[in-house]
Amino acid sequence: MQHYNKISLGKISLAMAGVMLASSAQAVTLDIRHEYKHHSDQHATRVKVSDSINNFYYGLETKFGAEKDSDGSQAAMSNLERGDSEIDWGFKFKLDENWYIQPGMPIAFGDNKYALKPQLRIGYKASSIPLTTALRYRREFVNDSEDYHDDYQQNKVTFTMSYNHGKNKYWLEANYYKNEDKDIYDNTRENYDYILSAGRRIGSWFPYLELADVSSSSSSDTRQLKTRVGLKYYY
Repeated sequence: MQHYNKISLGKISLAMAGVMLASSAQAVTLDIRHEYKHHSDQHATRVKVSDSINNFYYGLETKFGAEKDSDGSQAAMSNLERGDSEIDWGFKFKLDENWYIQPGMPIAFGDNKYALKPQLRIGYKASSIPLTTALRYRREFVNDSEDYHDDYQQNKVTFTMSYNHGKNKYWLEANYYKNEDKDIYDNTRENYDYILSAGRRIGSWFPYLELADVSSSSSSDTRQLKTRVGLKYYY
């Protein structure tokens, strides 16, 4: 369960602007994304700023959404509250012209909890066609100080494949989850999701759309559509 604090859009903008201004590199990316879960009727928004210096990459993101109603639903943009934030950082090492490895250590934090997410990505970029594939393993250690929430550990395996056609980009993502301590889908400790995405580069802008098949709860096998619309800006 995500924890939220009340926050204004102005504070979010100021925080992100501060990160951007503090960056010493020249290739900053601003990514704003809104999502809607169709079965549970929940909205959420994420703002992320990322950059890289040589083989070192880093980013900061924050999530926010409306206060949940009694049935668990969330409106789009009313009574906004801050959710979890995450610092993403790591290194990318090229092994040869095609292969690379990318170790990293995202750190997420919210009210009364934090999570460490050590990970390793292995990727391949084809020479003859604009196709890139990658496989990532992540181990999540979640610590929650609230009495009614337990700490847990979770494994996550992610496969991604992307294809560029001119200014258009298409990508697929598949995730498999294995929780060590609690049920996460259909009264089991395993879960999965699939994401199909498309976007187009327009100057410094990159609008995109994502359609995902995700679970609805830990106690049933109900699946739902999750729609995301986003916009990236490259500085």
